[in-house]
Amino acid sequence: MNKVAFMTIDVESLYDSELLKDRMQYDIKYSYESYLKIYIDLLNKYNIKGTFFVLASSLSKIKDILKYAIDSGHEIALHGLDHTSPFEMTDEDFINHTLKAKELIENELNIKIKGYRAPCFGIDDNKLKILKDLGFMYDSSNLDFHLAKKSGNVKLDDFNKEYMCVASKDGFYEFSLSKVKAYSGHLPISGGGYIRLVPWFVIKYYIKKYFKTADSYVFYAHPFELSNGKLPKFKNLNWKEKLYLKIGRKSYIKKIEYLIKLLKKKGFEFKAMGNYGNN
Repeated sequence: MNKVAFMTIDVESLYDSELLKDRMQYDIKYSYESYLKIYIDLLNKYNIKGTFFVLASSLSKIKDILKYAIDSGHEIALHGLDHTSPFEMTDEDFINHTLKAKELIENELNIKIKGYRAPCFGIDDNKLKILKDLGFMYDSSNLDFHLAKKSGNVKLDDFNKEYMCVASKDGFYEFSLSKVKAYSGHLPISGGGYIRLVPWFVIKYYIKKYFKTADSYVFYAHPFELSNGKLPKFKNLNWKEKLYLKIGRKSYIKKIEYLIKLLKKKGFEFKAMGNYGNN
């Protein structure tokens, strides 16, 4: 069985970060959604097709860049109407928000969306069933990390485990985020702040450890993490919160390229999630 890797990105603004949400007024000068193009160009350099989970609220600002992604062969999937966690919505609101966002993006970009990733990885069994009932072919929200307070997890006991990160049931797939045993628990090594904030020598150690036995890998990032632009003035954030948004951005794209090279060296095949299986 071939080893498989999935390169993804959550297409959203800096202001969609949970630290800034509802605490700062949006300023397009510092939104950094346009840095998505750096990620597209990197994947294109290595002939990799990725999956882009798009917020409908970002659509109008980077429509041309998303078309560039589509023209380059990448997949567009759904990240939501805005960055509200499904856990903060009733089932009815979740259905309405999801269908509205899906329709907006499909109509604007002339595509068909197959997959979904929840803001804050806010997923559970009930929301997963709703996604399947709405006609989605897959989800990629299962983080299941105890320190990610707003994330959830799904029970995959009755799913068929095809890979470490891929499970299926009745034609519906769950792509779980990658993590490795560390200390007394688990450490996500799937991207985002986990790769950006943890000292790189620590992450490299655990990534190499993971790849010794791994048959699959799921990576994700955010456009603002790829930017080296100046951040806005955060008057109402403490120093820890400011560091969280600042640390690791200048070197992030180099770390992604390191991961790509390592995955290729280890014989992983890169796929867009929508092209996996019978999707």
